[in-house]
Amino acid sequence: MTPRRLALALAAAVSLGASPAAAERLVSSLSADVVRVASNFSGARLSLFGVIERDAQTVARAGTYEVIVVVRGPPQDVLVQRKERRFGIWMNSPGERFSEMPSYYGVFASPGAEALFQDPTAPGLPRSLSTLAGGNAERQLLARAMTLHFAGDGLFVERFDAVSMLTKTFFRTDIPLPSVVADGDYSVTIFLYADGAQLDTEELAFTVSKVGFEQRMFELSRHQPLLYGIGAVVIALLTGYVGGVVFRRN
Repeated sequence: MTPRRLALALAAAVSLGASPAAAERLVSSLSADVVRVASNFSGARLSLFGVIERDAQTVARAGTYEVIVVVRGPPQDVLVQRKERRFGIWMNSPGERFSEMPSYYGVFASPGAEALFQDPTAPGLPRSLSTLAGGNAERQLLARAMTLHFAGDGLFVERFDAVSMLTKTFFRTDIPLPSVVADGDYSVTIFLYADGAQLDTEELAFTVSKVGFEQRMFELSRHQPLLYGIGAVVIALLTGYVGGVVFRRN
């Protein structure tokens, strides 16, 4: 080996040896990777289990860990309008458009983690529902209305006692999905904190997918909208005709 190559190899070895290893790391898993939506779908609940692993050199902490789980659904654009009375008639205002908003947003945390959201200096902190959409006072007002609307449908969830620490290093939580949950890919990010410092993060994912007749109709509407529209009109006409025949007989 030439002196130049030897120097490069030694530099690489020193660089690798100097890189710090994570003292604690997350190892988590979901109870399912796919949620199938059929005609009788009334919602689902996924379970997430996780373990906090320590390396051999790490001394056990005297305090407790804080775990935060953030679930994001497929992004969507949302138009929020305010009802205004003009010339004696209630009309919709131009409103505000919120781009790339998650169709589902869940924040699930262990007891004690709520204090982290009240500390703006906490590193790498996920956004809470109240700060999901920023802007001026009018935009924030409409954002709160949007948050309340989606929360009423179970699509925006924030629970600061939903992560159960079964032991000091073993935790679990449930992710509730309502019947109106959107199809697509969902990301799950787990954050690990201790004494206000972020120790590790982990990324998981699952998919919500329609199955059966609903899936075929959805694909038809996306790939062949004209045929889908004609079929919808034909079904409506047949339904009306059959209903008319039944009522005439009665």
